[in-house]
Amino acid sequence: MISYLERNQGGATWLVAVSSAQEASSIILETGRPVIAMGGFTGSDPAMTADKLQRYVQDGELRYILLSGRMGPGGGSSDVTAWVQQHGTLVDATEYGSSSGTTGAQLYRLA
Repeated sequence: MISYLERNQGGATWLVAVSSAQEASSIILETGRPVIAMGGFTGSDPAMTADKLQRYVQDGELRYILLSGRMGPGGGSSDVTAWVQQHGTLVDATEYGSSSGTTGAQLYRLA
C-alpha cells in the first residue's frame, strides 16, 4: 500500500490520513512523508472533524484516507467516517497489492 500511496500522492501535503499516531508512525518511518493521525496517539481523541477533513481535500492537501477496521477515525467519529464513505472512492485492494483487505482497513481516494 505504501508504494501505491507514494506513486499517487501527487502534490498533496499529506501521504495519507489514518486513525492514530500508532498507525501513522510506521508509515512516517518507512517513507519520511507526513501522515495525519486523525485521532491522536491511540485514535480515541476527537481531533479530526468532517469539516477539517473536507478543507484538507478541497485545498489539495490530502488525497487518501485509511479507515481501519477497528475504531473509526477521530475517536470513532461517525461523521468523519460517513463523510469519507459519501465523498470518497473506495480503492480496490488489488490496486495496491493486497488480497481483499485482510486487515479490515479500507483505503479511500478523496480527490
